[in-house]
Amino acid sequence: MLAIGVLLVYLSLPRVVSTLLAAPGEVVLERLKTGQSVGEHGIADARASFLAAGAALPSDYRTPRDLALVELVAAQRTPAEDTVERGKRLEAAIEASHRSLAANPAQPYVWLRLAQAELQHSGVGVKAALAFTMSLETGPQVIDLMQPRVVLGLVLWPVLDETQQARVLAQIRGLARYNARILAETVLDRPGLPQVRTALADEPELMAAFLRWYLQRRTPGLRQPVQ
Repeated sequence: MLAIGVLLVYLSLPRVVSTLLAAPGEVVLERLKTGQSVGEHGIADARASFLAAGAALPSDYRTPRDLALVELVAAQRTPAEDTVERGKRLEAAIEASHRSLAANPAQPYVWLRLAQAELQHSGVGVKAALAFTMSLETGPQVIDLMQPRVVLGLVLWPVLDETQQARVLAQIRGLARYNARILAETVLDRPGLPQVRTALADEPELMAAFLRWYLQRRTPGLRQPVQ
């Protein structure tokens, strides 16, 4: 029994070490998720934390998942003119996402972030579209992902097949049901009105709610009618 206990402790040691090493990075991630300010030093510390944690437990999908998010944030913060550094950060985000998904493919959030990274790195194309499709496959009804999926789906629309376009229309309907105001604000400065009209063609009440918010945002001084 003692030998079994020692073996169990030995086997659990890498996970314990990995958890401890990832702790500083998790603090930074929580600040990012709650909208708190995080400086460049904080991003660098989080990167170092997750890299060390990943080295301690390479089989864990969570560490590269979190590292990918940190690298994507770093890329988005990099000035557009610094194409070399921005490219490095996007490539790091893509590589970390692939490692996480190889260990656990059922991660709609990670697939969507991979699609965003591929889009920023290589533009509208097959890589971004495939990752976007996998996000829909692994979690089609995730409310928190509807708005970013509508945004990304409209950008990728020209390279999506009819099946995936239909799924984007379903996300538009879902977002309209959840919050018509958010949908209106999402398509306000994007060429998405034809898709919205198609998605809500059989939903006149949803279309009316969307148009009320859309016209209010498009027309300065127009007040939202009293319900």
